[in-house]
Amino acid sequence: MRIKYIGFACALVGIYLFLKLIVYERCMKASINSYSVLADFNRERSAKDTGRILYVLLYTSFFEQSQWGLMAETLGPDYFRMKYCPETKCVLTSYHNLLPSVADYDALVFHVASSWDRPLPDVRRPQQVYVAAVMESPAHTKHKLELEANYFNWTMTYRLDSDVLFNYKNIVELESGEVIAPAFRPAWRNGFDNYTNATLEAIVSQKRRMAAQFVSHCGALSERDRLVQKMQSARLEVDVYGSCGPLTCPRGKPECDQMLDTVYWFYLSFENSLCVDYVTEKLYNALEHDIVPVVYGGADYNRFMPPGSYIDVQDYETVDALVEHLRYLVDNPSEYVRYFWWKEHYALEDTSSFCDLCVKLHSVGAQEKVQYYRDVKTWWYADACTAKPKIAF
Repeated sequence: MRIKYIGFACALVGIYLFLKLIVYERCMKASINSYSVLADFNRERSAKDTGRILYVLLYTSFFEQSQWGLMAETLGPDYFRMKYCPETKCVLTSYHNLLPSVADYDALVFHVASSWDRPLPDVRRPQQVYVAAVMESPAHTKHKLELEANYFNWTMTYRLDSDVLFNYKNIVELESGEVIAPAFRPAWRNGFDNYTNATLEAIVSQKRRMAAQFVSHCGALSERDRLVQKMQSARLEVDVYGSCGPLTCPRGKPECDQMLDTVYWFYLSFENSLCVDYVTEKLYNALEHDIVPVVYGGADYNRFMPPGSYIDVQDYETVDALVEHLRYLVDNPSEYVRYFWWKEHYALEDTSSFCDLCVKLHSVGAQEKVQYYRDVKTWWYADACTAKPKIAF
């Protein structure tokens, strides 16, 4: 009987080993072979990668700037190395005759905030990437975008859902060097509530004027001029510099920057229109100094800078409530300096949108996938801006 059980057990072991062999041959071996195929593919692709330089043509002017404010008409890999780009095999040019035909360029960039200074290209290769670039808000986009259905492949704008982000500054974490913002959901540290800085508190206590605004575009759609007037009527001193005010301070003059650190408590970073993600250099001008920015726009500002580093006008129901809070901070410097907590953890970093464009052009996705904006006009305009602010004035 015992021999019979032993025979039965051996039979079970045999069946188990047989099934295990089948599983290996049919499943595990196939999986291993798949990894082998993947490795072979990557080796073949690396062998074929000749490191071809990609050519980008700035097809239109950027307003009146044919070179888009760049240092030269044509910039090659040395420029991208200077910018510390992870990909440098690109040539960026506004010289249309650098290559024999407009169809020879890998990408064409069109500035769509104003009317174009030249007609549409008369020839186009299917592999070419056409990029719509704009830093102005939809409220100030003068190019009508009427003819561009299924025309553009990528967008290059300040909006966070763009294919290439065209922004002013990044915020990076000092400890890791990681870019934290702009982003849809940045992972910010906490630090506002417990922050103290006696040295900085003593310095800011010497400030003697309430708020400064630098503005040259008067009569903006956001009605920021009227908002400033309401703040002044609520007995808040606001010194307005530029063509929209009585004061002047030339751009780039050291004294203009210095007074933000030593004279004024607040910097009014008020945008000309209330549009999604629309944040301009006014904000970053303030963040670079020991002054608290007071922001007014249509963006979710937590996407761009840490909570507790700014005061958002739209968080207040009335101008009187806003002014009351600003006066409270001036009377309590220890509360005011909390708005600088983030500077111990983060720093501002220059951006290079053309660097990001070069990286994306070299990506596998760009080389193997073709996309078109079916209606770029709707993408740009629909639900992008609002005319009515949350604060009553």
